[in-house]
Order: sequence, then C-alpha cells, then structure tokens
Amino acid sequence: MSTRILITVLVLAVSAAGQGTGNAPTAETTHYPNLIHAEMPLYPPAARAAHISGTIEVQVTVENGLVSDAQVKSADIQVTDPEHRTVYDAAARSRVAPMLANPSLANVKTWQFQPEGRATFTVTYVYQLESDRKPLPENENPKIELDLPRLVKITARPFKPTCDDCGAQDHGGGWRILSRTRKGAAVDVVHWPTTAT
Repeated sequence: MSTRILITVLVLAVSAAGQGTGNAPTAETTHYPNLIHAEMPLYPPAARAAHISGTIEVQVTVENGLVSDAQVKSADIQVTDPEHRTVYDAAARSRVAPMLANPSLANVKTWQFQPEGRATFTVTYVYQLESDRKPLPENENPKIELDLPRLVKITARPFKPTCDDCGAQDHGGGWRILSRTRKGAAVDVVHWPTTAT
C-alpha cells in the first residue's frame, strides 16, 4: 500500500512540475548545433565613431553544418551624442540600425557547424560603448565575449576618425559618417548636429 501511495505522489509531482512549462521554446529546449568555425566579430568603426550601440537578435537556420538563413529578429539601438546631448527619436535609430545589423548578419553567415540535419535558433549580438571619460591605453582593442552560438558581446570605446580616406568628415564640430553602397555610391548615414535640438 505504501509503495502505491509513493508512486501516486511521484506521478502527481512530475505532472504538476510539467504543467508550468507550457509549449513555448526556452533556452533549455532550443537545440544549438556544435559550432566548429566562426570568424572574429568586430565593432563597426563607423558605428563606434557615431556613438551607436545596441542589441541585435538574429534568427539563424543551419542545414548540414552551414548557415542557410539568417534574419534580424529585433534591433534595439541607442545613439548617444555626449558633446551635444542630442536626443534621437525612434525613426533616427531605425535608420542607423543597419550599421550594427548588417555586420551581425555577415558575421553569423561565416559560422560553420558539425553537419547534422536542420536547426533554428537565436543569436544575440550586443554592441556596447564604454564611457569616453575612462582613461584607457592608446590603441586599445575592443573586448569580445563569446558564448557561442548564443551570445556575442563586443565592448569598445567610441572614437573620432582621424584619417582622410576612411569616410568621416569634420564639419565644424559635427561629424558626418559616409557609407558606400555595393555599387560605390556614397550614402550619408549620420550627421552630428553642431547645436542641440
């Protein structure tokens, strides 16, 4: 009799524990294939110069060890202008989102996995800028933290470009960052105002 009660209690405990999980996939139930190769992710120099940071979530589909599809699921972008304390609205942030989203997609497409069927999962890229006020050694490299294939976190210091041919131009206190399309046409990406708005 006591064995029958013990079994009944165990069955009820297991079924009660399983009811709270629901059908939503979690990090514990998501299958992450075994990563065997990945290129080094970088903080885009134009985004660093323009003080653009944020989090990009990329949905990745892997088939037979190769990335077959990668799409941006969400982009949470922050643009800070410490000199002018300018506030950037959602429309301005969405216009500069590709400055972080495109390098994230390009990086994840270099990844190679152990060949095994098909898997779909989300990778989070975090681009974080440290304060300009911290004294750091000259030519410091960004800090890269990897928990592959789940998380890529890159922390760097913002900088003002100093070269003439890198696409940045000083316009009397404001910075204008230029980007080139695939066909070579110049596109004005960010213009730093010289007065606060």
